[in-house]
Amino acid sequence: MYVNRVILANNSRLLMEMFHRVLDKSDHLEVVHEVIDHEELPFAIQRFCPEWVILSLPISDPISNWISTFMQGHSPVRFIFLSEDHRRITMKWQMFSEQDLSHLSLTEFLYLLEKDLQQI
Repeated sequence: MYVNRVILANNSRLLMEMFHRVLDKSDHLEVVHEVIDHEELPFAIQRFCPEWVILSLPISDPISNWISTFMQGHSPVRFIFLSEDHRRITMKWQMFSEQDLSHLSLTEFLYLLEKDLQQI
């Protein structure tokens, strides 16, 4: 059975716990690390090799630049960005331009995360 590894990088403890509870219910998703300070994100990604990083905005320019550079050379990692007001969700990865996922239900969002990444 495949398991997609997820890093949660949210500055809101409440939001992080909510995601953790939802993702823990899936047999195909595993939260491998939680990052509260976005500056720790590069190390966490290199150490835990996630398929997904769920990240709340805003992020600093150095971290934003690092993510852009990282995506150019590491296609397996997908980033989910939550807007500051948590009304907009976007996905970015090397193979696709930014996609708006705000229309997804929670079930559809989980399905996307669980899916075989080659099919996305």
